[in-house]
Formats: sequence, C-alpha cells, structure tokens
Amino acid sequence: MWIRDIRASPIAAGILLLLLANQSPTFARGSLGGHEDPWNSERIDRLPLDVRRAVTRMCGNAARAAQYFATYLDKSRLIRLHFEHLHCDEQAQFCRGTSCLRQEYISTGGHYRLMKSYYGRDD
Repeated sequence: MWIRDIRASPIAAGILLLLLANQSPTFARGSLGGHEDPWNSERIDRLPLDVRRAVTRMCGNAARAAQYFATYLDKSRLIRLHFEHLHCDEQAQFCRGTSCLRQEYISTGGHYRLMKSYYGRDD
C-alpha cells in the first residue's frame, strides 16, 4: 500500500503540471472581458455631486474621463481635476498648447466648491 502511494504522487504531480502548462494565456492574465475602457463615464459618475454638476455644465452629459482626471488630496477634502484627461462630445477645448485647465475643489460644510482654476502643464 505504501509503495503505491509513492508512485501515485509523482504521477499526480505530473498531471497537475501538464494541466497548468496547457492553460490559455487569457486564463493566465485574467479575463480580458473585465478590461476597463481608458475613457470612462463612470469616473465622472463617482465624483461628488457638486463637482459632477460642474463638469457636466462644462462638458455635457457625455463626459468621459481617463484614470487621473480627478486626484484626491488631504483625505478627499481637496479634489484636483486635470482636464487633459477629459473627453467631451461637444469638442470642448480645455488645453492651450502644453497647458491644460486645472480646477481644485474643496469640501466645506458637506459641499464641494471651486477653490482655484488655472492652467498647468499637460502631463
């Protein structure tokens, strides 16, 4: 009985290695179906209501943002918007040469208000 267990272990290990080696590259990387679109309207939807309304006024309802459109500072008390990472269907222009619009919103009294608007280097 003990000899049979010794022989079964290498065979089982070999079968397991063959199964793992035959997995498709998609399985190894994870599902490509869950790949997030780099320009995504959900990033706008996740903004606080006051900030989202301001972006919608500037860009319309079809606004789509890249990953670093909004950066959160000071435990989300300050939100900085980087408009080079925003696409609008209305062809709104937020950049001038290598400088793009930046806006900073600060949370006071449970609401966000525009604190500063300026043009900064496109990054």
